[in-house]
Amino acid sequence: MDSEHQDQAGPVDEARARELTEQLRTAIEDVRAAVLVLARRVRAAHQARVWTVLGHPSWSAYALAEFGIGRSTAYRLLDLAAVAEAIETTVQSELEVSHAWDSTDLFLPVRAVVDLKGRVSELTDLIAARLADAHQDAGGAVLPAGTVGGIVAAAVAEVRARPDIPAAELETGPAPDGITAEAWRRHVSAGRDLVAQHRAAQHRIGVLALETVPAYVGDRQAEDVLARVADDIGITTEEILACRRYAISGDVRAMDGW
Repeated sequence: MDSEHQDQAGPVDEARARELTEQLRTAIEDVRAAVLVLARRVRAAHQARVWTVLGHPSWSAYALAEFGIGRSTAYRLLDLAAVAEAIETTVQSELEVSHAWDSTDLFLPVRAVVDLKGRVSELTDLIAARLADAHQDAGGAVLPAGTVGGIVAAAVAEVRARPDIPAAELETGPAPDGITAEAWRRHVSAGRDLVAQHRAAQHRIGVLALETVPAYVGDRQAEDVLARVADDIGITTEEILACRRYAISGDVRAMDGW
């Protein structure tokens, strides 16, 4: 029997548990690395207009015919490639080197693009500032790839967790009778901040679930393991599975019903 399929029916010893953990760690790292490889290859194929050479009328028609990918996913892949390119350009420009930063430290699958689309300049400004600070702290020395990857990953997480619109720019409808316009704007702003924090927390739980059970494992197979995680952190299995779907897809509608 294949070693990856044995011992599934019962408990294992510590050596086997560590072996399975290393296999899981490798699988997670492979998924993370593959995402940026995918982004670069999507960008190269689109820039080369490969669909015209192969006789397809459009990028979306090419993606459907060649890979079975629908129109929305095809264009979301282009968004992913654009975000990845902006990050790489920022890193290279700020450090003034062609820096092969560690892709395993950056989890930027398609799920992130929904949150980052339209906020790329905000993201790259933050990355540039953080890299400049780290470079100065290091006395001008070349930053390790893992450090750069960690800075990028932290910036991605921070921007995704921010409200879509700064509180000072929020526009609201007229205040109800008995409440001043200033108080109404303050209440609405605070409420939106809380919603943003709640969504950010749900997304972080989803990322935790993905670190426990990778995205290529279906809900049904993931349920037994994640049920234990959910119980330990005080939520239901349905809730942690919804958070995981949110983290995979980047679509907040995955959280409907929670």
